[in-house]
Amino acid sequence: MSQDPPATLAPILRAYRFVNRPYYWYRPAQIAIRLRSEPHLDGEPHLVRTAWGSELYCWPDPLGRAVARTGVYDLTVAETLARLPDPGETVVDAGANVGLMSNLLAHVVGPTGRVVSFEPHPLIFETLTRNLERWKSVERITSIEAHRAAVSSGRGTLPLAVDPDTFEENKGTASLEHADPANSVDVDTVRLDELFSEAIGVLKLDVEMHEQSALEGAEGLLSRGLIRDIVFEEHEPPPTAVTALLEAYGYTVLSVRQGLTGPILSAPAEAIRRKLWDPPALLATTDVERARQRLGRRGWMSLRRGVRKTDGHTARVG
Repeated sequence: MSQDPPATLAPILRAYRFVNRPYYWYRPAQIAIRLRSEPHLDGEPHLVRTAWGSELYCWPDPLGRAVARTGVYDLTVAETLARLPDPGETVVDAGANVGLMSNLLAHVVGPTGRVVSFEPHPLIFETLTRNLERWKSVERITSIEAHRAAVSSGRGTLPLAVDPDTFEENKGTASLEHADPANSVDVDTVRLDELFSEAIGVLKLDVEMHEQSALEGAEGLLSRGLIRDIVFEEHEPPPTAVTALLEAYGYTVLSVRQGLTGPILSAPAEAIRRKLWDPPALLATTDVERARQRLGRRGWMSLRRGVRKTDGHTARVG
């Protein structure tokens, strides 16, 4: 378990947290947007604009408020997804919510790529579908295909826990783990092994503690090395059941945390010990050198309009 920093460092950490806001340093105009933005109190989805220029309907929850204020949500995950895929690749967004990361991935892989998104909750999936229709008509983005299903270890039906009070405040909290029969909705589940035979460049997992089951449903793909990069979250320092499973298939697990001038790669335990806010993103990869080259460049691609890829191979490993 990580230890709290000494009391003498607390003022320094508070100051670093205050200045470590790349979405304002790299996009100063976003400050004015934040000052002008007003919270939506009607509880309905509203259009917000991303840092890379797309618009999408978001609920007034932490994701929607973050995009409205900063143009991005979960910057380290967004940046990792902006850098790792290649144009034309197949990528998977498991736990897509309203489609923010799916949209980003579609920009990166381009019109010849394929983005496959999974979102099990019917209400959220309705908003995701609404966004897909808007992107098709406004941005001509047609590379995203959405499935109203959860990625798991088996194909069938499972109860998705939806605590009414928590869900009202945060639409991303529904989980297949520890379902409460009184507050759950049955959702379809699928196995990645049954849906994919081609290589997957990047798999993003945001499945609220259901990562192990999701990966157990992809063990055929993992054993054949058909998923190059997996981006996920862990609240405990590795080794965990998820990191052990991935390492057993030959993956190297790294962590990506937020620096002021760009993402910083490090060992997972070190990143969790030095985390500033939420747990850092974890990256399991079969190509460590490639990941270091892609994520070692300074700057923030996900904060650029159009998310254009650039050259450069200077690695920053912290």
